[in-house]
Amino acid sequence: MSSNPFSEIIPCRPGNPTHLLNYMCLDDDYDEGLILLDEQALRILRKVEEPIAVITGINDPNQEVPWANKLFVLCLAISSTLIYNINGVIGRDDIDKLFLMTKIASLIQPPNELQFLPDLVVLLRDFQLDSPPDFVEYFLDRLSNVNDDGKFKHYINLSKMRNMSTIRTDKLDPVFVTNIEEAVTNIFKNLSPKYLDASAMTGVAFAEFLERCVAQINDPENTMLSIPSAYEATIDYAAQKAYEICIERYDEKMNQMMSQMNIDGSPISWEKFENTHSDAFESAHNDFIKQILGDANQIQSFRKTFCDKITALKDKYYKENSAALIKYHEEWAHKLWEEHVAPGLEITNLFDTDEFEEAINLFEQIYGTIVKPGQEAVQVLNGFKANQYEYSIRLLNNYNALREERANEMLARQQIERQQCELLQEEMKLRTEIINVKAENEKIQKQLEEKIKTIEKGILDQEQREQAFEKLNNENDRMLKQLDDYNRMLNKVNEENQSKVNSLQNQLTNNNRKKSDMLSVVRDLGVALAPLIFSTIFN
Repeated sequence: MSSNPFSEIIPCRPGNPTHLLNYMCLDDDYDEGLILLDEQALRILRKVEEPIAVITGINDPNQEVPWANKLFVLCLAISSTLIYNINGVIGRDDIDKLFLMTKIASLIQPPNELQFLPDLVVLLRDFQLDSPPDFVEYFLDRLSNVNDDGKFKHYINLSKMRNMSTIRTDKLDPVFVTNIEEAVTNIFKNLSPKYLDASAMTGVAFAEFLERCVAQINDPENTMLSIPSAYEATIDYAAQKAYEICIERYDEKMNQMMSQMNIDGSPISWEKFENTHSDAFESAHNDFIKQILGDANQIQSFRKTFCDKITALKDKYYKENSAALIKYHEEWAHKLWEEHVAPGLEITNLFDTDEFEEAINLFEQIYGTIVKPGQEAVQVLNGFKANQYEYSIRLLNNYNALREERANEMLARQQIERQQCELLQEEMKLRTEIINVKAENEKIQKQLEEKIKTIEKGILDQEQREQAFEKLNNENDRMLKQLDDYNRMLNKVNEENQSKVNSLQNQLTNNNRKKSDMLSVVRDLGVALAPLIFSTIFN
């Protein structure tokens, strides 16, 4: 914000204003018409990601002009602060216009149990610089002593008063300037966001809410502006836009990672994959939670759908990277096999028992240095144990390079090692998933708590501004019920997340039991397992 030409104290955005609303008459009597929205202005609004506060100023809501009523109804519905300008000399018309606000407000169907009317700021254009000690008393006193002919009696230059925007500030009375600065500063100081229920609207939500309200006002079949229907449509629209925007952001970050894999010609390690997913999810989920609106049940439903969509996207990238890792390990395994094992399986150069075991150990040792930790490395190795290993052992046994007893021992060991690999693979997968689920749950918990704090602040702000003293207890009961609903939502999320962790933990316990049974079998058979490849892959 830059300094204002009128006063440095008043903030000002440089540039030309954008016209948001226009009115188009459909007949010569001004009885029928449409409120039109400027699409460029709506695009600007939709780009605002922070809570929006809406200030509208109105001078003459004339009940004799239908389009003025429509415009005033719209201002009441969309404003968070409504400024009503009144001349310094109060007449009956000014009092009537204040009562007209209540009358016109009856044309709006409010949301159940929720306040929606804006803060009202009455600006008295008192060019005599005479501030009344009591505003109500001043109104009533002036009402009985109105002299329209004397309005401009003491004004020195009427033409200048009609064009005050062209007068330099230093040519104005300093007291007048000070009063203007104080009035504007107080309006900004007490300005609150435009709320939908207890959530502050962002640009996307407000633009949709505005469009819904205008559509209802323009509909000749409508005799009343329904705030609840506009709210529901806005809540659903905000959720759909949040899905679209935030999932696209997540997809973009994950796609950048996979594109880098194609450039480098090497698959992504699971550590980098999970770190990228975690960062992308945290950012997208945080933005999503900020953008959605609604009560506790709606927020929980939207959040669950969002997480399901993210999971589906992650699974797609997971499968893509898993396939790349399998290909990577298969290529290396075949290369190492051809270099260190295949030559000793030629008829003219068959391994003996010691040479074969030495070649297998060398193959696994080198394979262990190039693997990227994960189940794909184990899957490829298990494939070799089930195919190439067994084929080689039986081949050497058929040519008497291996004794029958030794061949059977090696086959048994390879089978046990495969099973051991599978159990370790499952254990690693479960442990990784538990860590990731807990980390995501902590982020979700933190972001939901921040959302609820914001909602609580919105509820309290509205209560402080809107409740009347005589219904204080009823309003507090409603406020506490709303807060209880959001806290119950948070507890439900925690229970669901803990249930997921407990399920994974039970699977891990069962896996460890199977592993323990397997080690007992190994000890009974007296078969020695080579731990080197396992410790490398499952590091």
